[in-house]
Amino acid sequence: MRITLDIDDDVLTAAKKLAKRDHKTAGKLVSELMREALAARVEPKAASKPKRDIYGFKPIPAGGYAVTNELVNELRDELGI
Repeated sequence: MRITLDIDDDVLTAAKKLAKRDHKTAGKLVSELMREALAARVEPKAASKPKRDIYGFKPIPAGGYAVTNELVNELRDELGI
């Protein structure tokens, strides 16, 4: 399929160099690169096992707000600890 795209000069130059190195046309190379980029956005990468730190706890991804001493103290007061 043919289409007209505005591509920055430096990007086109890099694509042509890669295409020449890989013995492909620039169009084929650009299609492959676009396909890879689109697939990466659509299909999330498989999560690898989280690394454990030296204490054996699994790291938990950030989820909203930091737990401060004040929040811990409020919870202790509510629970009567």
